[in-house]
Amino acid sequence: MDTYERISRRFIAPVILALFILSACSAGTTEEYSPINKPTLERTAKPSKSTSTQSQTNTPTKPPQEFFATSQELPHIELGCKKPSEDYSRIEINGYQLNQRTFEMLQLAQILYDGIIDITGDAITQGSYTSAVEASFGTHAGGGVVDLSVMTPGTYNVLYEDIGPLIKALRSAGFAAWYRDLDELYDGSPAHIHAVAIGDRELSLAAREQLAGPFGYFWGYNGLPTTDKEPIRDPHGGPVLCDWMIEKGYPNKTATLPPGELAP
Repeated sequence: MDTYERISRRFIAPVILALFILSACSAGTTEEYSPINKPTLERTAKPSKSTSTQSQTNTPTKPPQEFFATSQELPHIELGCKKPSEDYSRIEINGYQLNQRTFEMLQLAQILYDGIIDITGDAITQGSYTSAVEASFGTHAGGGVVDLSVMTPGTYNVLYEDIGPLIKALRSAGFAAWYRDLDELYDGSPAHIHAVAIGDRELSLAAREQLAGPFGYFWGYNGLPTTDKEPIRDPHGGPVLCDWMIEKGYPNKTATLPPGELAP
């Protein structure tokens, strides 16, 4: 028995010690990786280093109410031949009277033209409801008629390259429009565009004659009466005829008949 006890004490004691050590290590490991003490990963702790722009948001630099649509931004909207309003309230631009209908048509023409001549402001040199200029032979006495300078302000430099595009824009916006050259009407008369708002209910008799009278726009003439009564061809081509003009009775709506036609 003495030999057995000695052997047991020699081997059992180390085994017990080893089991104790293993138990302690196991307990320490469990505590270290316990879900309670386990650190969490926060995705917002570090900013993303990605250089991709797909997730970026385009922020407007202006408030939405300050964006103004143009014909280029809205290609599905046909601005040409837009029917004018029937607002005949009077306004004053540069000391000249116009009605609101005429001014809105000028605004549309300005968009279509998209050039440097300010036809809604500084370029206006004669308005409506006036008989101040005798050479205008009464065309400006009623509403709907306006003269527009095509010269660099303060000079006699005519902006010839702008005349064609501006005439086209004015006609598309609903005007009969022609270029009047330097000295064409009288000695010293300025270079300008004479425009008549088609369908204006307040047009003078002389202005209506310029639309569909013997020398009228709708018959392909330049709107100027001549001493020999021979009409002069429109140098800018034929008229622009929109649906709303036809609805109003043009080109046959006239104070007098075109050349060579008899009254019905």
